[in-house]
Amino acid sequence: MSKEAEIRVCKNKECQKVLPAGYKHKYCEACRNKHAETAKNVLKGLGAGAATVAVVVVTGGKINPKK
Repeated sequence: MSKEAEIRVCKNKECQKVLPAGYKHKYCEACRNKHAETAKNVLKGLGAGAATVAVVVVTGGKINPKK
């Protein structure tokens, strides 16, 4: 008796694309790319926020742009 190949689908509830046989990831390529882009944008935002806090801490909040 041979095993039937099980059909795997993307774990994203909105996507549900059928994954090819032997595909090693749980999510399809499009969903993985969306997740990576979102993570990259979040890290960019956190980096900009951290840089602002660092400038304020280093200068002691004494930057006055109106001068």
